[in-house]
Amino acid sequence: MPPRDHSFHGQNACRALFEHRPEAIHRVLLSEEAAPRFADLMKALAKRKRPYRVVAPEELEKVAGSRHHEGICIVADPIEQPSAADLLDGLGDRPGRYVFLDGVRNPHNIGALLRVSAHFGDGAIAALPGELPNVSGSVARIAEGGAEHVPVLQWPDPRRALARLAEHGFVAVAAEISGAPSVFETTLPRRAVFLVGGEHAGLSDSARDVARVAVTIPGTGDVESLNVTVACAILLAEHARRHPS
Repeated sequence: MPPRDHSFHGQNACRALFEHRPEAIHRVLLSEEAAPRFADLMKALAKRKRPYRVVAPEELEKVAGSRHHEGICIVADPIEQPSAADLLDGLGDRPGRYVFLDGVRNPHNIGALLRVSAHFGDGAIAALPGELPNVSGSVARIAEGGAEHVPVLQWPDPRRALARLAEHGFVAVAAEISGAPSVFETTLPRRAVFLVGGEHAGLSDSARDVARVAVTIPGTGDVESLNVTVACAILLAEHARRHPS
């Protein structure tokens, strides 16, 4: 059975969808205010005989499932995620900075992390099957277009996935809340998989067991930990600074 259509909303998310996957679009709803900004989208849809309508905000909210739709909702195919092999082939000789999320499920965090990962490039996000929300709706909106650029992988067996990545030069790096060397003073591998846990619980023991390197983000200690997205942004920024694409 083919995957069911997903709805995408938010102006930057929908713009990125149109630019990268125009053939995936089935129909579009727009507010009167937003319509002029998407004249090119409506022209392309008319040429392909795909429907679009200017509707009231209430109908947009119903289809989008959110009042934060920003005046546009696109019903489209879900984002097709690449296989691990295809992803590695596409990486070529460039560095890599992947993030494995250990128990991080909040859609706002996932969307923000997709945005961060897209900003620094050469990235991917992975988690156990069923632990991440669909990459559509509010997740794609918060990603501000990043969802179209960053693969989201499901790893039924993280140990096996990390072993396969190790064959391509990736090293598992545990991001600890405390008790590890500073990320700013530790040698970071050119290809890293940052293992990141929830901001309160941190990493599970099983995630720590597969890490070859451990780092922490030093601070005052006045707060217990950073928000997971902020922590990932610092880790990816430091990695990109040392290993630019």
